[in-house]
Amino acid sequence: MKESEIRQIPLTALLAVSGIILPQFFHLLGLGAVFMPMFLPVMLGGLLLRWRFALVLAVVTPLASFTITGMPPITPPVLPVMMTELMLISSILSLLHVHLQKNKWAALISAIVADRFFLFIVAYFLAPVFGLPQMFASFSLVISGIPGIILQLIVLPAALVFIEKKFPQYLNPGLEK
Repeated sequence: MKESEIRQIPLTALLAVSGIILPQFFHLLGLGAVFMPMFLPVMLGGLLLRWRFALVLAVVTPLASFTITGMPPITPPVLPVMMTELMLISSILSLLHVHLQKNKWAALISAIVADRFFLFIVAYFLAPVFGLPQMFASFSLVISGIPGIILQLIVLPAALVFIEKKFPQYLNPGLEK
């Protein structure tokens, strides 16, 4: 294992722990579902980590959070849907920003749009199982995430600027061409 990969292990762990602790503050105020706080550390991981580490982060964070806190719940199927969302979004961010060196804004917008489209499709097919109208459930679930998306678009670029200034070694994970 290369030094650049070894450096990614503690960063992945730090982001996973952040993804467990941060939502607790939001849930105390009843704002977890609105602001999607677990997404912030996982998405930051997608912007900083190689895709394999970003994917591990996206799987481990919600599973560990559920094991420790019981959130996100298994039923209704929030945990599996959220885990799949996090896997999708962190993979897209890592592939675009880390591996293909695309602009952070292009990576963020692409990942968020893909996530919202995925969530719309999942909600559309799960709504009848819960006796909900498909289009209403799909649109309301997608729209309810807008405050969280705004938070992501503010916090994540600012975090990248901070990391670029204070910890530039984490911006280039030593990818070989």
